[in-house]
Amino acid sequence: MQALNKTAILTSATLAGITALLLAGCSTAPDAGDGVDDNAASDGAPPAGVFEFQTPAYGSEGELVIRIPADLLDAAGSDGDGLLVGEVTAKAHELDSSSSCAFDLVVDYRGEGLDALERPSMTEEEYAAQVEDELKAALMRRFGVETVEEAVALAPGGAAEVEEVVANIEQTPYAATPAWWVLDATPIDDLDASDPEPGRYLSDDSKTLTFVQSCASDPLDDGSSDEFDFPVETDGAIETFAFVEMTVMKSGTLTIIDAGVSDYERDSNGDWIGG
Repeated sequence: MQALNKTAILTSATLAGITALLLAGCSTAPDAGDGVDDNAASDGAPPAGVFEFQTPAYGSEGELVIRIPADLLDAAGSDGDGLLVGEVTAKAHELDSSSSCAFDLVVDYRGEGLDALERPSMTEEEYAAQVEDELKAALMRRFGVETVEEAVALAPGGAAEVEEVVANIEQTPYAATPAWWVLDATPIDDLDASDPEPGRYLSDDSKTLTFVQSCASDPLDDGSSDEFDFPVETDGAIETFAFVEMTVMKSGTLTIIDAGVSDYERDSNGDWIGG
């Protein structure tokens, strides 16, 4: 996957236009469905309350489904085979705070997507090899040699000086962090609704992400937004297939202020083409 084809962030001049988008999203969203739209309107457009990357921005005063449309997956072919999250359902999360707002994203993993995303980003053996390479590089920079034994023989401070270098490299023990860094978020039980800390929180079952951020002053307030990336597995690595950037207002209004898909965009006819 290459660089994301980001849509231009809308400016305050388009605030009037966002009103129609907000109203379009007020209807109850349809059931989740693995990123495939079985509830499209008769004209081919997604139903109200569903965002399928059909516009640069989209808003909802209620629940909002954000999904990868079936026609995009058809156009992406093998690029979309490793898509691990097909859709998310966004809804406001109530806080007892005047300055902080929050929203939940209920994640619909595709197939064994959660298992793939929870796998460690690096095995203990890979981590040990990385540390060894970093130690060799540090010894070479400081003493001009690659082994501890050689460094001890050359170091003016002897073994004590070399031991300090080794300790600095090895001070961080191995931790099995998930391949998708999002799953390393703060546990939801640590969220204090009356005194919330900004950041991302994760439910015990890893199926609900809670974003805590500043309350947006208007729907398009890009200074009070956060981003969610749809992950795809490519050659064993977790990359971004698509993204949405969102705001939430004190009223609970949710707005997608920017969105994009890696390597793909809609043409003037609404068809997905490679970027």
